[in-house]
Amino acid sequence: MIARAGLRLLDETGIEGVTMRALAAELGVHASTLYWHVKSKDDIFRAMAVALSRDAAALLTAADRRAPWRECIARWAHALRCTLLTHRDAARVFAGTLAAEPAGFDVIESVLDAWREAGVPQAEAAQRTFLLRHFIVGFCIEEQALAALYGGSDRDRIDALRESVDSARFPLTAQALPAILTTPGDDRFELGLRLMLSPAEARQ
Repeated sequence: MIARAGLRLLDETGIEGVTMRALAAELGVHASTLYWHVKSKDDIFRAMAVALSRDAAALLTAADRRAPWRECIARWAHALRCTLLTHRDAARVFAGTLAAEPAGFDVIESVLDAWREAGVPQAEAAQRTFLLRHFIVGFCIEEQALAALYGGSDRDRIDALRESVDSARFPLTAQALPAILTTPGDDRFELGLRLMLSPAEARQ
């Protein structure tokens, strides 16, 4: 209940608005009552991360987890990204947390098994899984920040950024910038995912 209230508050106010006082008001209780259940803002974020982890796990079916190795990992990546983009600033909440959640562990187990199927040693598979998590969470933080930039009054800053590049001095940057700023998030995520998985494919 606390985690779901935190996510509702997150959608309404963003991460800066998730405070003990605001959450108590959202739940309709006194702040002192809330302190019996969570001791700090970090505790709230951990509870919210557990809820997000469960939501991501719920998007995956048993068939997803038994899919060929690359599909299995890609489906997890898409499920986590989809979940983090469902809530405002959710990726910022999720970042740096490791949710002790059986449903999440079940998914990670299937991802590690997929890496094993690809012939990746266990120690490397663990690192690859963690690095892929970094990619997904970081990507979502950037994606939501850019969406806010495009959707708000800061759009003028984007146009100014394009115009500020001296094409004579920075010709490659000038050529690349339009693609960097306008490529759809889905396309960029797919490219990143392919790059993250391609070294494993080279093993086979």
